[in-house]
Amino acid sequence: MLNLISDTFKRFIDWITHVDYRHIFLDIANFIGDIMHRALFDLLLPKKYRTLTKQEIFTIIFKSDTPRGKKFDIWLLILIGLNVMVIMLESVSDAPKWFTLSMNIIGWLFTLLFTFEFYLRIYCLEHPRKYIVSLFGIIDIISIFPAYLSIFLPAASTLSVLRLMRVLRIFRIFRMERFIEESRFLINALRRSATKILVFMLFVFIMAVILGATMYGIEGEKNPDISSIPRGVYWAVVTITTVGYGDIAPVTATGQFISMIVMLLGYSIIAVPTGIVAGDTIEEYRNQHERKRQHRKRRNELHPEPDEDKEEADSHSSNQVPSEDSQSSSPDSPAEEENDDSPMLKPRSKQWNPDPGAKANPEDLL
Repeated sequence: MLNLISDTFKRFIDWITHVDYRHIFLDIANFIGDIMHRALFDLLLPKKYRTLTKQEIFTIIFKSDTPRGKKFDIWLLILIGLNVMVIMLESVSDAPKWFTLSMNIIGWLFTLLFTFEFYLRIYCLEHPRKYIVSLFGIIDIISIFPAYLSIFLPAASTLSVLRLMRVLRIFRIFRMERFIEESRFLINALRRSATKILVFMLFVFIMAVILGATMYGIEGEKNPDISSIPRGVYWAVVTITTVGYGDIAPVTATGQFISMIVMLLGYSIIAVPTGIVAGDTIEEYRNQHERKRQHRKRRNELHPEPDEDKEEADSHSSNQVPSEDSQSSSPDSPAEEENDDSPMLKPRSKQWNPDPGAKANPEDLL
């Protein structure tokens, strides 16, 4: 009997290790993609949008500098805001059942809408994997996943508010490059100070444990609120951070004296990480200024400014009547316009599939 169980277990392990998971994933992705593609291009999309090519869909979804692309992104932000409001209203406990049920249905409609929108994003790309592992791709997945996870874990439905993170696209939609540059500047400063702050927080944690144990030793027998060392650590953290809930307070003179010292110490502790971040922010500003100066220096070395004699010669030649050769090489000439092609303006067979009904290939995800 034991040999039979052992042999069955070995066969099961051998079967698991030799399963072609890649093939299974492709079959599942192909099945889901086929359903979503037919639902979109046969039922949900209006007829005037069913003939759009992949490049046209790409222009609408990813190109916010075009009229249709900007309109799409603005409507997307509005829908995200409405969806977050629905999630908040759905959590109201004393609301009527019909209201809660309506909010639940509307929330799932929003989830399906954003799911189809995510499919269109990977459908119109030649290499969708690059977008999926990008920052905005991960945010899109995180914003959709909690809704489907709530089928098995109902409490996960509240995590759908992570969809609000997609509002970060507002900086790209309205061409706020200044804000994007400043955000990168702040992230670099926080990255530089992360190690120092981590060491400091470890020191604060050790100090909170020591103070909590000390307070338990002083008031453990006289104060029922500090009945253990974890309760003392809780008091120490609340006091150091100057939150002061007031649910635990020392009753002995020694404990009150220690509390006074800890509260005064809390103000200095708050100032330390602020100084660390401020110092690293100033250092990052200096480094950024130096990088810009070096960039201008290299640019001037590669493209030096013309001297006065050369400027006079250029001005003298510019006053002359241009020759036929110069006219033919003019940037406004039709020949130059024909050569100024961009892969984003015209479909290319290697990059774009002109067939508007072609389904996405699941192998591109791997």
